[in-house]
Amino acid sequence: MRSFIHPAGRGAALLGSALACLCSTAAVAQWNPHFTASMGRGYGNIALSQSILSGTRRLGTGATVRPNAPRAASLTPAQIDAALTYTADPTQSDRIRVAMIDTMGGQNPATREQITQAFADDAMLKEFDRVMSANGFSSHNVADDMAALLVLCWEIFTGGSANKQQIAGARQQSRGIFLGTPTLRNMTNAERQEMAERIAYQFVFSDMANQLALRSGDQAQQAQTRQSAAAVMRQRVNIDITRLQLTGRGFSKKS
Repeated sequence: MRSFIHPAGRGAALLGSALACLCSTAAVAQWNPHFTASMGRGYGNIALSQSILSGTRRLGTGATVRPNAPRAASLTPAQIDAALTYTADPTQSDRIRVAMIDTMGGQNPATREQITQAFADDAMLKEFDRVMSANGFSSHNVADDMAALLVLCWEIFTGGSANKQQIAGARQQSRGIFLGTPTLRNMTNAERQEMAERIAYQFVFSDMANQLALRSGDQAQQAQTRQSAAAVMRQRVNIDITRLQLTGRGFSKKS
């Protein structure tokens, strides 16, 4: 299984070409405090933001809520699938894409035009789906999406590459939290899509910014991407990545 930080193949190359013109604008915007905060506020559009925080905060303590926890024990495989996955509504995808363009483009017409072109034909969501599929995940499973983002941020911050066991551990941990937290488990289809697609945009741009920094050889830029990955973790799920380790059982506090 490939590390999430190293997506490869024609899809990534095509996306890289599409975003090349954004190196001095979008990639930088992705990693500044204003943009990261704006992305975080976007989750506030989901009425479940506090439940998301309280559930995912357990990652920081290493307390895993397993899929067979008491509140989820009676769920059948079909119910588990229904609780974690969504069917995309193209109208909602269009709304989320426009919101992301507004966040990144700001009031600069040239930047907005570049970003709009890069986002055309759902290129970002398709790239995210390709990377997720390559790792055996589903981009339409919100728990898988959250696990992928957390693993990517960990890889960027540490400079490491998660192995198959670590990725599987993060996935099981994330699924357990979603299934073991009633409010998360009972999200509507629209709420799961909102969270999942915002994660997708965050993931692709985080990875893109990191690859650009690594290719540049600029130590200061690389340090900035590492700190920004830590900021994503803090602002998304209130986790201090500097105190975490990733094992075959998922994230836990460093001993």
